[in-house]
Amino acid sequence: MHSIRARLLRGAPDSVLVPLPPAGLNPGPSLHLGGISNSILSPSSLRGEHNIEYSLMFRSSPGFVFHDSRGFESGAVEELELVREFIQKKASLGSMKNQLHAIWYCISTDGNRFMTAAEKQFFDTIDTGSVPVIAIFTKFDALDAAAFSALSDQGVPFAEAQMRAPEHAQAQFNQDLSPLIKQLAHPPRAVVCLRNMNKGSPDFIQKAASELIEKTSTTLDDSALKILLVQAQCVNVRLCMKAAVNSEIITKAAQNAFQEDPVTFNPIQKELIKQIFKWFPYIWVSGRLSQVVDHSVSHTFSILGLSADYWNYLADGFIQVITPLISSHLHSISPPLQVLSVGCAAVIVAAKAFWMQPGDTRPHHIASSFNHYMESGAAEDVKVAILKAFQDAPRPYDTSEGKAALLEVVLNNQMSHAS
Repeated sequence: MHSIRARLLRGAPDSVLVPLPPAGLNPGPSLHLGGISNSILSPSSLRGEHNIEYSLMFRSSPGFVFHDSRGFESGAVEELELVREFIQKKASLGSMKNQLHAIWYCISTDGNRFMTAAEKQFFDTIDTGSVPVIAIFTKFDALDAAAFSALSDQGVPFAEAQMRAPEHAQAQFNQDLSPLIKQLAHPPRAVVCLRNMNKGSPDFIQKAASELIEKTSTTLDDSALKILLVQAQCVNVRLCMKAAVNSEIITKAAQNAFQEDPVTFNPIQKELIKQIFKWFPYIWVSGRLSQVVDHSVSHTFSILGLSADYWNYLADGFIQVITPLISSHLHSISPPLQVLSVGCAAVIVAAKAFWMQPGDTRPHHIASSFNHYMESGAAEDVKVAILKAFQDAPRPYDTSEGKAALLEVVLNNQMSHAS
């Protein structure tokens, strides 16, 4: 089917964003993201009918709401206007939970044209304002045949051309088509290319889901929405780790410790731990209290029902187990590097804790995870990696380079969930 589906998402009342696949995104009986059962995609008398005003929700994640356009072909003015009106209406709503948060616009690449007149009309005439549009090019593997032919024409051997075709297809897309996308009046803020989704492989699906959610997260300007999006997908712990590091919580704390006295400085800061843990929602998802600590995202956490008391409880539990074990471990390095080490420990331990009890992580899982962090040698490896990355080249820590270096340390030293 070559019609275009505009994927319109909004947060539901008393709920959070959950990255689930829109029905129709390369539809197939095995397609599932975020733990959706196949039954959701089974045929029904209503399947194929689309009304953008209808809310599409999934039983496995009721906090996420889709609005599905029926799609519009060239000259289909009525459906285009319906989409325009829907976007404008949602933009005028004051409450975050009722607003439109993002648009997933699906474009199939298995046709003869890169972009139809209807698709171009959408991006040239509809200004979505602060609502980001993510263009999803589905069936991207359909471009492999042309890429294979191009490589063969260059004299590349058959087997090598087959192997290089996907990479060459992506390179040609980036070279020839990406500039055309940027020239649109209202270009998408991000582009995602999905391939081989029809095969139903869990690895392909997980990779596609991760890329889509990460790209969506980068387009969101509101920090509260970023947290909502990250907290929704508990199966992708790596995204939680990236979000925690990229939020600059750790690097800014390290920068602030630059003038501290190494003798009296305590790197185990309760506020730092709390701010890191907020990016790992499966740790605190059971908290149901009234107030919040971070007023910049107060609406988000009032929806989630989290409070200062619960955050203090979690942070205290982490600090209690970390203090006697890690304080002496860090005394030989400077205060900023001590902060970086503690921050890395909190991120890695939080990630490991998820796998101990997926969906129901408790403080004692945090304690067990930290004990494993110390006993496995990961703590020493992190310390050495931080010294190598930061000590020999003094620089401001709260920079893009600093975050990238810290993220590399975290990801290279994350603990296997099987251990």
